[in-house]
Amino acid sequence: MKIENFSYQYKKCILFENVDFYFEDCQVNFILGAKESGKTTVLDQISSRKRPQSFIGFPDFKKIAYLAQKNDFRVSLTVQEILNFILDLNKTIDLEMPPEITTLLKYSFNDLTFNEQKLVLIYINLMVDKELYLFDEPGTGIDLEYSQMVFGWFRELTELNKTVIIATNKLDNIYDIDNVNYIKNAQGIIADNYLKIKDRMGF
Repeated sequence: MKIENFSYQYKKCILFENVDFYFEDCQVNFILGAKESGKTTVLDQISSRKRPQSFIGFPDFKKIAYLAQKNDFRVSLTVQEILNFILDLNKTIDLEMPPEITTLLKYSFNDLTFNEQKLVLIYINLMVDKELYLFDEPGTGIDLEYSQMVFGWFRELTELNKTVIIATNKLDNIYDIDNVNYIKNAQGIIADNYLKIKDRMGF
C-alpha cells in the first residue's frame, strides 16, 4: 500500500505537498510526526469512502477498522454487553481475551477509568475482522504498562496477516525493524525501517 504525490491543504495551511508514503502489508507501520503535522489527515483519507487516486492498494473502506484519537463513546452498557453486541453484528477474529479485559466485563463502560475505557475501545476494534487497522495516537493518555500491552496486541494482528497503521508523535513501542513514515515537513516524508530513520535523523 502506498500514497504517491499527495498534496493536502487545510484552509491556508499546506499540510502536504507532493509527498509519498509507503506501508508494508501484514506488518505494524507507523506515521511518525509532531503534533498537527498531518498524521490524522492521512488516516482520515485512507479510511474515506472516496479516497484520492494517489492512494494505491488500500482495501475498501468497509474492510478498514479505524479508532480515532478523540472518541466520545459513552454507554451505560457493561463491557460484556458491548462485546456481545460486537460479536452479534460483525465477523470477528478469534482472539484470546486478555485478563485486563476479562476483569472489566461486569462493569458499566461509563464507570471505567480513562485507561480502562481506551483499553476496551482498542480491543473492540481489534475484535472486528478487517484487512487494515488504523489507530490514531493509541498510546496517548494511558499508562506505559497499558501502552506496551496494546502494542503487543497490534503485533499479534500481523501474525493473522493483518496490516496495522499507527499515527503517533512518540518513539515508544517502535521496533528497529518497523516500517516508519516520518513526516519531516510538508514536502518531506522519509519512509524506511526505524533503525535507518534513527540513524539519519539522530533520534
